[in-house]
Formats: sequence, C-alpha cells, structure tokens
Amino acid sequence: MLKKLKFELNEENILKYILFILLLFLGLIIISPSTHEAQITLATTLFFITLFLLHKKTELVKLVIIFFGIIISLRYFWWRTFNTLNLDEGLLNATFSILLYLAELYSITILLLGSFISLRLLEREPIPVEKREDYPTVDVFIPTYNEPPEIVITTALAAASMDYPQEKFKVYILDDGGTAQKLNDPDPDRRRENYERAMQLKKFVEDYNGNIYYLTRERNLHAKAGNINEALKKTNGDLVLILDCDHVPAEDFLKRTVGFFNRYPKLFLVQTPHSFYNPDPIEKNLGIFKIVPSEADMFYKHIQKGLDFWSASFFCGSAAILRRKYLNEVGGIQGTTITEDAETALELHSRGYDSAYYARPMIYGLQPETFSAFVVQRTRWAQGMIQIFLLKNPLLKKGLRWYQKLSYLNANIFWFFGFARFIFLIAPVLYPILGAKIYNASLEDAMVYAIPHFIFSVMVSYYLYSKVRWNFFSEIYEAIQSIFILPAIVSVILSPRKPTFKVTPKGENLEEEFLTPFYKPVYILFHIIVISFFFSVYRWINFPDERGTVLVVLFWQIFNFFILGLGISILLEKPQRRKAFRVPSNDEAFVFTENHTFSGRVRDISLTGIWIETDQDITEYLKLIRDNHIKVMIKDLDNIAFYLDAKVVNANSKNIRAQFLKTNELVNIAKLVKVVYADSSRWEIFREELTMGPIRTSIFLTKLFFKTFSKSYTVATKEFLKEMKQIDYKSLIDYKSLLYNMVNLPFKYIKTLFSQFYFKYLKEIKVKNN
Repeated sequence: MLKKLKFELNEENILKYILFILLLFLGLIIISPSTHEAQITLATTLFFITLFLLHKKTELVKLVIIFFGIIISLRYFWWRTFNTLNLDEGLLNATFSILLYLAELYSITILLLGSFISLRLLEREPIPVEKREDYPTVDVFIPTYNEPPEIVITTALAAASMDYPQEKFKVYILDDGGTAQKLNDPDPDRRRENYERAMQLKKFVEDYNGNIYYLTRERNLHAKAGNINEALKKTNGDLVLILDCDHVPAEDFLKRTVGFFNRYPKLFLVQTPHSFYNPDPIEKNLGIFKIVPSEADMFYKHIQKGLDFWSASFFCGSAAILRRKYLNEVGGIQGTTITEDAETALELHSRGYDSAYYARPMIYGLQPETFSAFVVQRTRWAQGMIQIFLLKNPLLKKGLRWYQKLSYLNANIFWFFGFARFIFLIAPVLYPILGAKIYNASLEDAMVYAIPHFIFSVMVSYYLYSKVRWNFFSEIYEAIQSIFILPAIVSVILSPRKPTFKVTPKGENLEEEFLTPFYKPVYILFHIIVISFFFSVYRWINFPDERGTVLVVLFWQIFNFFILGLGISILLEKPQRRKAFRVPSNDEAFVFTENHTFSGRVRDISLTGIWIETDQDITEYLKLIRDNHIKVMIKDLDNIAFYLDAKVVNANSKNIRAQFLKTNELVNIAKLVKVVYADSSRWEIFREELTMGPIRTSIFLTKLFFKTFSKSYTVATKEFLKEMKQIDYKSLIDYKSLLYNMVNLPFKYIKTLFSQFYFKYLKEIKVKNN
C-alpha cells in the first residue's frame, strides 16, 4: 500500500523551503565556472547596484544587499579553496597556508551567520500591567564579590527605589565577599579587608531599614552561579531580576518588563541592554568616547534584536528578569562553563521555553577602566563561549530549533576571532621575510576575486551596522585582543573544563598616565611589520616577477601597521580621576553659605558632585565660597526639596562646582541616587547614533593614528629599552631553539611557545588585579 507523504505547511516549514530554494540557486551561482572577464563584470555590476541601494533602508533592500555580498564572498571562497592553497612546497608553506585558509574560513562563516541574524530585527514595545494585583512578585539579586561597597550601595538604593508596588519586590545583596570562607581567610590582611567590607554592607542594610536585605553563604562554590543559586533557595518571588553590582537600574525597569511574563506563559527571560556611562579602555586611551559608537552597541542595538526574531536572544548575566519556575526546573543558573548566563539560556531554550529582548536602556554600569581588566573580562567571555561550543555544542543540542542552533553557533564561534585575527596579523610578514608562499595567486587573481570580496564585505558591514559599529573598528578591537586571548583559547581547547570564573575589576581610579606592563607583544609585532616593509622593498627590486604579490602584501602590511600602531596608543593608559559620571540637568537649586543664599540651575549632577549656574553674579562672594562648605537644596522626583552637604572645589562669577560630603544622611543619598539614575530618558544623550562611511572612517582613523601614536610610541620605546638592559642574553639561546622547533614541528611545540611568550602576560593581569 502506498503511503502518502505529508507536508506540514506551517510558517517554520515554509521558511525552510524558501531558504532551501534560495541556497540551491545561490550554490549554482557560486560554483559556476567563469573567466576573469565574466567575474569582474559580475562584481562590477553588483557593486554599482549595491552603491545605488546603499542609502535605502528597507527590508527588501537589506535582503538584496546581503544576497549580493554573499554571492561575491562565496565565489571568492570557492576560488580560494581550489586555486590558492600551497601544499606541495614544504612544511612551512603548507602549515601557514592551511592556517591562513582556516582563518578566512572562520571569517566567511561569521559573515554568513551574521547576515542570517541580521535578516530581521525585532522591535518590542512594553506590555503594561493594568491591575495592581496582576503584578508578579520580584526578587532583585545583586551579586557582589570584592567590589567597593559604595558601588554596591548605589545599585541597591536605585533598585529599592524602583516604581513598583513595594509589597511586591525585595532587593537582596548577595555578598560572596562576606562568606564564612572569606571571613576566615588565612591571610590576616585579606581577612580584615573582607570583614570590614561585609560589616559596611550589613550596616548599610540595617540603617536603610527597608526592602533591602543582606545574604551570604558558607563557601564560595561555583562563583557567581553558585551565589545566585544559594539565594534562590532562600527567596520565593515569581520573577528574579539579576543586576551586576555596578549596574544601576532606572525607576521604570520593572514596570516596562514584567508585563511580558503575564502575556507569554512560556517566557523564561526578558533581557535588556547593558549601557555604560564610562568609556572602555580603548575609547578612553584613544579619546573617542561619545564620538564613535560604543563597542557594546553592535550587540545590544543590533545582534540581540536579530536573535530575538529567531527566538534566541540569550541571558547576558545582568539587566535581565527570569521566571523562577523555569529556572528551578533546570537546577538554577548553570555552572558547567564560566559563561553561566548564556549556558542557562541554552538549557532553557532547548526545553522549548522562550526569551524576549526589550531594547530600551534601563541600567547604567561601569566598563573595565584599565586594559588589563578589559582583557580579564574578554578572556572569560571567550573561554566560556568556547566551552559551550565544546561541551554543549548547540548544533547537537536536542530541543533547539534549527534557527536557534545557528544563532547560538554564531555566539559561540565568534570568540574564535582570537585565532583568525592573530593569523591575519602575522601572515603578511611570512612572505617577505621567510619567503613563505602561503597564498598562491597572481595580482590579477587578487583583483578579480579578493578585492571585490573585501569591498563587498565593507559595504555590507556599512549597510547593516553603520549606526552601531563603524568600519574597521572591529578589526582594531579584535586584533589587539587576539594577541592576549589566543593563549586562553588554546588552553580551553586543550582542557575545556579547566577555566575558572574571574571577577572583572571595576571602580579602579587612574590618577596617573602609565604604560600597561604587557605592551610588549603589540610593540614587538609592530616592529616586525616595520621590518617586513624593508624585505618587501627588497623583493620588489630584486624579483620583478613577484611584484604583483609584493603589492598585495604591502597593502596588507600598511593596514596592520595602522592597527598595531593604534594598539600601542591603546596601551598607554590615560588618567581617569572621575569615579562618578555626570548627567545633564536643568533643575532649580539653591546654595546656602553661612551668610548668603544663591539661586540657580543645575547644569550637571552625579553621586559625587554638582555644577550649579547661579542666577546672579557672585564675584564679590568668591572668597567666602571657594574651598568652603555649603548646603545645596534640590528637589527629588516628587518635587520635594532635600538638602546635601558639599564642599566647593571651583567657583567663578556665575558657576559653582561642589563635591558632596560623605556625611550626608542615607535618606538624602537615596534621593540623590533617584535624581541621577531614575529617569531612563535622561540617559539617551549617551546613546546618540552616529554614522560614518568607510572612506570617512579611514580618514578618521588615519588622523587618530597621527594624533595618538607619537607620544605612546616614545613612552613604549623608552620602557622597552630599559627592560632590554636587564635581559640575560645567554637565555636567548633557548628562545632561538624554541623558535627553530616551532617552525619545524609547530603542532608539537605550540603549547610551549604560548606558555613562554603569552601566558606570562595573563598572569601579570591576574597579579595586578589581585
């Protein structure tokens, strides 16, 4: 008896069939053989069509531009696979030829997955809760370990002041720095510090005497995940809001997010963006904060929206609400990897539960202030995501839909950029210095296939990400990080269960300019690039037949020269004395001295200070005001006046700048926190979307290079020469031997090489932060 085939025409299967047909058509275009003339005609035609469409922002145009970019890039890669590998001219050529090919394979894969995720961005509106009794109960968790108490207190005060029925939520400080294990530390100095910090947090909770509670545990097991899971046993709210201890929530956070859980019963997560009011070390040291889109913008303004469309937006560790019932179902926050947040979301998605991403910024936190802290953070992210790929591979995970598997795959393998970027840094020096032929192609081949691939990659990136990431900034961030996280990537591949959770240092105060102590790999690579220029000139003069190859290599070298030159500028840490960042204001204020009162308007305000522009000229009173104590009266969000003690640090005829004193009462500090942080719309000034095309970005980066490089390079050179004088040159014999073995037996000695040259820099980071 014949069995009838059944085709279930639901939305998901229709999408599968359409994608299958498109992929089949795309595959035929990619593998179709053609002459150079036909290939350049195709690339030129698609280029002008794309150029015409580049400023038309519609969903159809987006699909067309992505499709054109994929055609050009995959035709390049098809040609690259079957025409350019050099496997027959010795071990050196074959090894680096394969490594460069794998780096490009990675880049093409990320391009395809990024295009898939960008197909549609989901924009959500909040779902209001009409009745008071319909508000779910919420436990707010603020995990902390060794961060300064004032950072934790600020977050707790803001959380407790959220606009939500007071009987419906509680705030918990989860202090992993006050565990019995920490309070009995064998080191007396650390034991005293831990005790004093724990007592300060406990006293704050007692003095506040409201809906803030202090929780700790016996031992520091399983880091942040273990801390949260212990708190889950001691609390019972319907929902759990998790905040990093430096992530201060706006007043409207809960009211804008809990409605999603009432509407969607299978929802386990609502994630919101992480917004930052201080620059990351790269922005700070290059002086580009608020000029260039933040590095976080691409993920929180674009990628998470794309993941949300594919039902795959994931937990980012903070600024997120989870449904307790489903969290308990998987045993709480997962702890197999050190990125417990993404791992938890993966487990819950695989059980058929849903997530949502609400893109309004409603928390404001601190980014790492130093490059060393930045590397600690990114190393943890890289190792954790690669752990998930190795131990809980999303492609093999049962319960995930095919598009969720691709979405998680993109999040996991993105962090292999450390390998790819490092290869791209060293590849262009191998031919001129060692004569390695690792890319077997003529200049004509490169013009026909490689150059169009590069141009279309830039154009597609500009179209998709121009408001959140300017061209070539990813290359800067990833190239500099790659030098330091590559050893961590290798170590987690060799031992997937070995990495341990390391807390990112926050709240550091940089009083003086200094060169980060592990600048040397960037500095040395920069000079290798410079040296390779001279070898390229030598080959240009003495090997006329190779000039096409030399020209391509020179272009690549110049690109890396600028990347590594900016890297040297990044590693000269600029001072950052201000711990609290100010927000603009136009509220009424009064200043009281012993004998006089002045009215004015607040121009900006922070938790530590205030700038008031007075209504009257105060020149004749400056001697009485400067460096003296004053009392400032401003109004809280309920339009009720309150007073803060302050000390004037600067004053002129119309302006008073003052620093708040630590003697202010807690009730007034709580009101100040609300004034600064409660209104999420006030912070939109920090999220202006700025766009710049590829050519203008190239000019901008060139100017930035010449502006920052000279001083940084001088400081680095002086430090390097000083260290060279202290070297025992007899030990260089061992390094020469190691280098010889690396070239001839790369796979056998690569781990030893990393431990000698790179792991020590990660150790320096750890020692410095401890």
